[in-house]
Amino acid sequence: MSTVTDTRPVVLREASLTICGRREGKTRACNSCLRKADAAVRMATEPSLNTALLPRLADVICGSAGHPCPACWEKATTLLLELRA
Repeated sequence: MSTVTDTRPVVLREASLTICGRREGKTRACNSCLRKADAAVRMATEPSLNTALLPRLADVICGSAGHPCPACWEKATTLLLELRA
């Protein structure tokens, strides 16, 4: 996924799938993950954010109030790598 060449709807769709959990045959994210995608993409692509980004992004994805689960840490890492590639 490249935020430079893709349109915003494409980036949001791909991000929501990453947040929801990609698997073979899955083409759409759930409504909850669709809502999270916009905030997650804005956070991940903001150039002024520093190393505190990953924990905050994992927390947004998990909705855990500061204690994201291991699966959401992995999703946040994947999303960050996809958006910053």
